[in-house]
Formats: sequence, structure tokens, C-alpha cells
Amino acid sequence: MSKLFKRLVRFRKRQDGTASIEFVILFPVFMFMLLTGFESGLYMVRNVMMERAVDIAMRDVRLGNTQNAPGQPPQFAALKKRICDNAAIIPNCMRMVQVEMRPVAIEPGGVAAFGRNVRCIDTDADPGAVQATTYDTGQDNSLMVVRVCTLAQPFFPTTGMSAGMAYDGNGNYALVTTTAFVNEPGQRARVVSNGS
Repeated sequence: MSKLFKRLVRFRKRQDGTASIEFVILFPVFMFMLLTGFESGLYMVRNVMMERAVDIAMRDVRLGNTQNAPGQPPQFAALKKRICDNAAIIPNCMRMVQVEMRPVAIEPGGVAAFGRNVRCIDTDADPGAVQATTYDTGQDNSLMVVRVCTLAQPFFPTTGMSAGMAYDGNGNYALVTTTAFVNEPGQRARVVSNGS
């Protein structure tokens, strides 16, 4: 019994491995902070690039700088392609982006009636299927609201940034960009589409 007691006393007094214990305790905390910071940065870069792409595309729409028919509003697919051409960091952009455009009543409460639910792509649906959305370019002097939703996979799904986000069934989170503008007066043909 005394040998066991002496060994325990010696073990208690030894200081070998104290740095390893600190490393084992602190390393997961620092890695968690590092990965959360990386995920937050990636989210912000994707968000900024999507905002920029939508701003560039909407500037062309406002000014009538469409490539196929100058002065006319773009078709749904052309606008989506224009957004994706400028959003370089969005993975699989043409498949993951959904665009919604429609006029809003100028009366009080018109914007509130627009609703908060944003339509995103359903990644569980058939990739070739057309997913309907409202795409109405409005008339002259119409107040237009455009919402663009894109889905992206988190790089580190288990970090703090990713853990608090809402996901679809495939683990994608949504980045939503909203902008508004007023159609300039002049000759403008109206395009109403279901997103095809």
C-alpha cells in the first residue's frame, strides 16, 4: 500500500505534460473561433458579391441597357444570367439563383403587402423543372421591387456561424438580396413571366 501511495505522491508532484494539457484544452476553442471567422468571412463575401451583381444588373434594367433589345426590359433568363455573370463567387449560380420582380402599389402599405417570404430554388425538385416565380417588369413609373435568393453550402457546417442559420433539406443556406427602383417613363414593353 505504501508503494502505491508513494507513486501517487510522485505522480502528483510531476510537471511533465502540463503544456500538453493546456494545448488539449485551448486548441478546440481556438479552432472553433478560427473556423467560425472563416465561415463568417465567406458568408459576407458571398453576400457582398450577390449585392454587387444585383446592383449591376438592376442598373442595366433601369437604364434599358439590355443586350438583346435596347430600351426593353430583359427576359427572366437574361436577367438571371446577367446577375450570375457578375457574382463570381456564387457556386453553381444559374441553378441556385431565383429572381422575383414585381411592381408594388405606391399607396401606404404597398411595400408591406409585398410580404416577407422570399421564394428560393427548391433543390429537391427536378433540376430541369421550371420553378415558378413572379417576374413582372411593370409599366412606366411603376415602383419595382426585386428580390434575389441564392443558396450556398457552408464550408464548415458545424461552426458557430453555420449552426445558427436556417437550412433547406440539402444543407444550403439562403442569401437574399432586395432592391427597388422606379421604371423610367417612356416606351417600355411589359414582360410578365412565370420564371421560365
